[in-house]
Amino acid sequence: MSSSQRSESSHAFFKRYISSKNSLMDFIIRFNKALRHQRHNELVADHVDMNERPKLQSKWPMESQMVTVYTKKKWLEFQEEMSQSHGYYVQTESVGNEFGIYKVMNFQASSSSKPRVLTHVIQGDDILCSCMKFQFEGIPCRHMLAFFRINQVFHLPDKYILKRWTQAAKIVEFFPTDEQNVVEAPERCLMSRHLRLSYKASALVDIASLTVEGTNFLNAQFDYIGNKMKDLNMTTTVSGRSQCRRATDRAIDIVDPQKIRTKGCGKRLKSSKEKATTQGRKCRGCRRRGVQHDKRNCPNLQDGYVFITNVLTTGFDKGYYFIKLNMCDGTQ
Repeated sequence: MSSSQRSESSHAFFKRYISSKNSLMDFIIRFNKALRHQRHNELVADHVDMNERPKLQSKWPMESQMVTVYTKKKWLEFQEEMSQSHGYYVQTESVGNEFGIYKVMNFQASSSSKPRVLTHVIQGDDILCSCMKFQFEGIPCRHMLAFFRINQVFHLPDKYILKRWTQAAKIVEFFPTDEQNVVEAPERCLMSRHLRLSYKASALVDIASLTVEGTNFLNAQFDYIGNKMKDLNMTTTVSGRSQCRRATDRAIDIVDPQKIRTKGCGKRLKSSKEKATTQGRKCRGCRRRGVQHDKRNCPNLQDGYVFITNVLTTGFDKGYYFIKLNMCDGTQ
């Protein structure tokens, strides 16, 4: 039920910005907009927790204790449970060496209403209520608070204070730096230092951005620290730069490569068909190239001449020759 509720709450949040009809680009823009609004609301809530103090309804020390521990939203829920706890009384059912059973009932409850059952584990000093509000929402229920008030428990035990509802929930260090592992895993140590500094810088930015004075002060401090870090990096890298220069002086000079002919340059290769087209048209009758006729309208064939391919007589010079034949039937 808890995991389903978390997913449904996230779905309800993103449905205010995203729909199934959005394109991929619209989805990215709307998703980033939703995250910006969520982070802005978180900064506003941090500002309220730091600068506003809710009013107390009673003089019970537990109320004064939790008003400085819980966030304002969770404190209002706890205050409502505390005010409702005054309308309940506790009745002892059985007390043994290990467990104590109690019934918590409302003064104005009807006969049909069922009382809540509290189980007190004496060995671990744990309180379990049948309403299961603490297991579900993470804050003590009105029945547990009524039991604490009757037994004169003035301060809420730490086991019933969940850190995720407190104002110090974001104050945590994720990767502690272990200087002994620098030689074995230098990348891990570098990442750890980077994460630790990033978290501290992010926490300072969240606090300073709440006010104009804090923003101007932190901006000036960043400029001062930036100049100091530049001077520190310059002094630590002098030896490294000198070694690089000496290595550069001993290195072989690299000259430009020789000019070579790249693939595809020069004249374009032509196909046989293209070459035939550029050389001119060839007549199949007179075997001449570059003429404007073909075998069907060749003038030499129309005049009755026959093209001779091979001339074996030594009296002829090399070239093309045509002869005119006279047939017995009178045709040429």
